[in-house]
Amino acid sequence: MDAKTFFKEKLAKLEHHLKAFIEGSTTHWVASPFDSRVIAAQLRQVLQENHQILEDGRLLAPNYFLLAASPLYAEKLRQEKQLLKELEGELEKLALQAGLVFESPPVIQVVDDEEIPHHQISVSGHFSQEMTATQGISDDEVEMAQVEIPRNAFLIVNGVRIFPLERPLVNIGRHPDNHLVLDDPRVSRQHAQLRAVRGKYILFDLSSMGGTTVNNVRVRQAILASGDVIALAGVPLVYGEDNQTVGSTQRLSMTSR
Repeated sequence: MDAKTFFKEKLAKLEHHLKAFIEGSTTHWVASPFDSRVIAAQLRQVLQENHQILEDGRLLAPNYFLLAASPLYAEKLRQEKQLLKELEGELEKLALQAGLVFESPPVIQVVDDEEIPHHQISVSGHFSQEMTATQGISDDEVEMAQVEIPRNAFLIVNGVRIFPLERPLVNIGRHPDNHLVLDDPRVSRQHAQLRAVRGKYILFDLSSMGGTTVNNVRVRQAILASGDVIALAGVPLVYGEDNQTVGSTQRLSMTSR
């Protein structure tokens, strides 16, 4: 048996054990047994397709996992904080048994996505270094148990409009149901999301078509700092806090990638 086949068999066992763990939870925190199979299968797929091979031959697994669901279902899942923590521990244990290593203990976070039908879940996995090119992120900062909105935070939209950030969760996109509506054909219907975590906003790209950049670096997630320059498919935003002066947006280079 070659190494690739052996690795796939290890991951198949991981998927089986994850499914059994979710189904065996004392609380039915997913809508149906089908969801437990979906979550386990998608976590296995993320580990199989997104791992990196280090110079010493070790297999580095993604350590940040997003479970995207419709807002109502996502809120139900977020209430199961203890079970999500237990799932993180089980995922780490089984991945290590399959021959994978983590840069830091895996974190699972539930996010809203209005385009996902109710009671369906989409799982994606990322490395923490992908989150931001301007500032590091810690496990504590992505813990959603303590929501604290940054004081006097705002976005400058297209260099002319100030949009105050006063919610713990801000949806951004072309669809009129978003909190911040960007009427631009390049922007996806649900393009990005801001979530307040312990006094900082974290920006999430919601698998948009045109992509999201922070300071001209394409990101999937990023912790924002005052003065950061954001582009949603080329539409420019500048993030600010505490009424600090932000430089002229007219001279900013906002090319999308």
